[in-house]
Amino acid sequence: MLQPTPNSSQAESEATEVRQRVDAVREPELDPAWRAGRKLAEARQQLGLSIDQVAERIRVRREFLEALEQMNVKLLPGRAYALAFLRSYARELGIDEKAIVDQFQDECALTREDTQAQIRHPTSKPRRERPWLIAAAAVLCAAAFVGWRALTQDQEPRVVEAPAARIEQAHREAAGSTVPTARVIEIRALAEGWLEARGPDGTVFLSRTLQPGDVYRPDPSPGWTLHARDGGAFEIYINGQSAGLLGAASMPVLGRAIDEIEATGSASVAPPRS
Repeated sequence: MLQPTPNSSQAESEATEVRQRVDAVREPELDPAWRAGRKLAEARQQLGLSIDQVAERIRVRREFLEALEQMNVKLLPGRAYALAFLRSYARELGIDEKAIVDQFQDECALTREDTQAQIRHPTSKPRRERPWLIAAAAVLCAAAFVGWRALTQDQEPRVVEAPAARIEQAHREAAGSTVPTARVIEIRALAEGWLEARGPDGTVFLSRTLQPGDVYRPDPSPGWTLHARDGGAFEIYINGQSAGLLGAASMPVLGRAIDEIEATGSASVAPPRS
């Protein structure tokens, strides 16, 4: 006796019934009071599935599934990817997609704008955030900048000239003269020390600490004065000839007139002090 062949509509209906029965069997029992992440973990365990098995089925990395169960949005690659992974996970576990997505967003505040800054490419490997690295890098950059500024200040040109002295020197070089036509005064630092040079009206043209070997050429015009915390730290030269120390060793110099300094003719130089 021949059996009747079911038409396509009957076959479709039977397939739907089979799927509904399967879904009913595999629907996990979840406590409504549980958080969204725990619901995912409990449903997976009730179905006897491991994270690796689910990851293989829905083609989502296990690190992202673990982040969903732990509700750690910092390890997820942005809101759009996170919600897509969550829907696929819920569908595979037989959980109401809309309900679990709404609950997850409410509990993780995933709809906030600041979560956009957490977006990473989905193929990137999640790693623990280390905010202290950023702070340490900022401190190192600041320290490097301060050190660079200090180094560049210590390595400034070793010969400093007042404007008038530079002009006079340029005139002599342009004329090709080997004999100075005017007084050239040099203040040479024998040891580290502070030196200040003022013009006739009191304008300060130099005020800084010179290092051993540094040379300052002030304007030799009348009215210029020199000031120092230690007169023995500097030696004066006029047209290349020593005029002695700026002042007594370990004693301050206050307003020594440049135009009153005369060369001594002595070639002796006091040894630099450490």
